Amino acid sequence: MWSKTKHLFRILVASEGKNDNLVTLITRLIHNTGLSSYISHTNHNVHWVANFSTFCFLITVFFQVIAMFMAKDDPERLFECFSVLAFCGMGVIKLHSLRRSHRSWRKLLHHISRLENMQLSKDPISYAEYQSDSEECDSFSDSINIYTNKFRNTATILTRVYSFTAIVFMVSPFVEYYLCKLRGMECLGYPHILPNWPLLDELSIFGYILTVLGEFISAVYCVCVHVAFDMTAIGVMIFVCGQFSLLRDYSSRIGGKGKRCNISKRRDERAHFRIVRCHQTNILLVNSISELDKLLSNIIGVYFLLATLTLCSVAVGLQADDMSIMQFVNLIQYMCGTLTQLFLFCRYGDAVLNESSMGMGQGPFAAAFWCLSPRVRRDLMMLSAGMISPRHLRAGPFNFLDLPSFIQVVRAAYSYYAVLAKTE
Repeated sequence: MWSKTKHLFRILVASEGKNDNLVTLITRLIHNTGLSSYISHTNHNVHWVANFSTFCFLITVFFQVIAMFMAKDDPERLFECFSVLAFCGMGVIKLHSLRRSHRSWRKLLHHISRLENMQLSKDPISYAEYQSDSEECDSFSDSINIYTNKFRNTATILTRVYSFTAIVFMVSPFVEYYLCKLRGMECLGYPHILPNWPLLDELSIFGYILTVLGEFISAVYCVCVHVAFDMTAIGVMIFVCGQFSLLRDYSSRIGGKGKRCNISKRRDERAHFRIVRCHQTNILLVNSISELDKLLSNIIGVYFLLATLTLCSVAVGLQADDMSIMQFVNLIQYMCGTLTQLFLFCRYGDAVLNESSMGMGQGPFAAAFWCLSPRVRRDLMMLSAGMISPRHLRAGPFNFLDLPSFIQVVRAAYSYYAVLAKTE
């Protein structure tokens, strides 16, 4: 048992390789939650440590629900319980998606890996893909490295933000408790990492230690689940944006540079091959967006609602007169973490919307059609018509995942806060 625990710890702290591709980076993050099936591509396998952590996580969330109902007469305690419960509740929903919809997530990652492997293959793809008009051979590795590095940097920043927030959140109750003891002030009960129902505290000190240990495991595992799910979804968005940018450049060179206006059979063959390849890539990207939309729509819709209420509750909590320094730090970092998470989803959802549409003078619309025969021009027009429509990611039945939705959530949170402030 101890050897398995040490093996899982090595996985959690393993450093990322500089030459790892996007799918490898994503699957490593998912593997941190104990879901090894994303790497082995076999049946759905879950590590026993992940099952134990999930059990502690669900029990802790259940105790948080009880604590929130017990604090209905204490507004400050109620808002605190709701804020933490919203974060943990979203962790439960994300964990359910990673476990229940693992086939859909694996299929999505398989599409990414297949397309990248095809583009990075050094084997001759077709005799029609030759050098002409002083063109160089198409190299997709640079574009793939750009969006892979973007994902790596984003994952590093987000993981550090989550880790710092989790450490401060877990340590602050104990620091506040001992500061209260040093000042000779009366402390109400033992410190807890999460605002739970202290059922075992009244039994013995061992019950309290067991409760805090369960809270620690739940908090760490909740952060791992959030990082894995968020970076998987954002990683797919980064991949889609990078591939559409690559497709825009590649499709603009369907007819070559256009310096030779004479129509030739070899140039038509090359253009036809590139049209077919662009069409296949576009279909795969559109299917990936549709699959990601099915996986994210309901979850992000619920998150929009909870983020609105959470920001409102944090704003109300900041108005308390007897707030300690550690409570203030907790609320500020919690609000910043929520805004960061929400902004990242909306930012890359908006990027998918902008990158997926080819406007006039872009992509196939910028190809040198005057060098092609009428038959190939007709194929080029059909490709252009299929690539002109933008692709949206939804956030529930009424909203889209874009930057205007981010502003809308912040405005709604402020409106709720203003109403509550006037009521008080």
